Amino acid sequence: MDVKYKINRLEATNSIRPLVDRHWEELRTAKARGELVGWASGPSFIFPYAMGMKCHFMAGYASYCGGIGAADELLKAAESIGELADTCSYHRLHTGMVEAILKNIPITEQAKLPMPDLMICGRYCTEQAHYSEAFYRKLGIRILPLELPFVFREKDRPRIKKFVLRQVKEIVIPTLEDVCGKPFDYARLSEILSVLKQTAAIRNKCWEFLATRPATWTLWDYAVSMAPVIYMMGDPKGIPYYENLLKELEYRHKNGIPAMAPAGEKYRIYWDGWIPWAFLGKFMRKFTPSGAVCLCGRYPWEMFADPESIDPEKPIESAVDWLYGNHGIATHLAPKGAIGKIGELIEEYSIDGMVMFSSKSCRMWNLSNLDVIDALEKKYGIPGVVIEADMIDPEMVSDSQINTRLDALFENIDGRRK
Repeated sequence: MDVKYKINRLEATNSIRPLVDRHWEELRTAKARGELVGWASGPSFIFPYAMGMKCHFMAGYASYCGGIGAADELLKAAESIGELADTCSYHRLHTGMVEAILKNIPITEQAKLPMPDLMICGRYCTEQAHYSEAFYRKLGIRILPLELPFVFREKDRPRIKKFVLRQVKEIVIPTLEDVCGKPFDYARLSEILSVLKQTAAIRNKCWEFLATRPATWTLWDYAVSMAPVIYMMGDPKGIPYYENLLKELEYRHKNGIPAMAPAGEKYRIYWDGWIPWAFLGKFMRKFTPSGAVCLCGRYPWEMFADPESIDPEKPIESAVDWLYGNHGIATHLAPKGAIGKIGELIEEYSIDGMVMFSSKSCRMWNLSNLDVIDALEKKYGIPGVVIEADMIDPEMVSDSQINTRLDALFENIDGRRK
């Protein structure tokens, strides 16, 4: 008789939505309180936070809109002014939001943001430069560029790290001081990093329960729990959130309650690329009937994976280390670094198969997907598939493709087991 699998939902994750709603509400109402507002693409929002600015994080806002069901209306507003469908859906979403506000097009109230006093363009990809330039032309807002190169060769990392550190010290900080009319608040940046260090340390203890057999929770649970270590960094309320989550995971593990009922997962899956924020439920429903659980991935693991390396006494250096330290993001995004990082995750989390989520509108994450699968399959003997879709654009998500690729992956895993 076929086993009927289902996910045992966590209670602790129910409390993340009020925290996230409060964060965006404080941003939406900042101008009414006379506060300055920043927009940030790339991981640069920590610097305006230190200056007391209310700051948005591009990917965080896009994931929020996807989660509250507002993404589609914003994408349609962008389409109405000629935005191309194959450009970054995160950028299109922002363009649509701005267009809707300027032209009084009705959209979900929670999706509205105040126009920024400063936009920091932390540039991973060329589209972020085009996106910020477009807003400069449309809104006349001040743009602060921050170049963030990938690290394709390990020997280049110290040189690139030094380059980014100089930009922060010589461009980012002086610009923030000019916009805010006061000296940069290094003490506040240290406080933010101190809270972040505590939060990430507890988060890492939670990660241990993804490695258990059977797993105690899922990548999807962690995805909705990421805000305290990303755009809510420095918010003390993130600490009790993860403490409660850890307690529930410890209780589950002690009492033999797995993430997947009745007795645990059949397939342990690695997920590569962005989280499909607007379609989390859809993807859970695709994996669950087959007994498959996604447990880890490069993107969710890039957020201060090594909290011990955070030194509040060296705040600027620690902030740049997020990108260019030993566990920095910029190395893992390049194909060679990806192979090493994914290999570590395959071993640590006992992975049976890989799903490369190839976002049709984000070329940055799609570098050499098939080559990466090939290299890892040869080394670890596990199969992988590529699913082409998008993080928030429903026009790019195909149920039949998802079903076909996942069926092929599970059949391949079964064949290798036999």
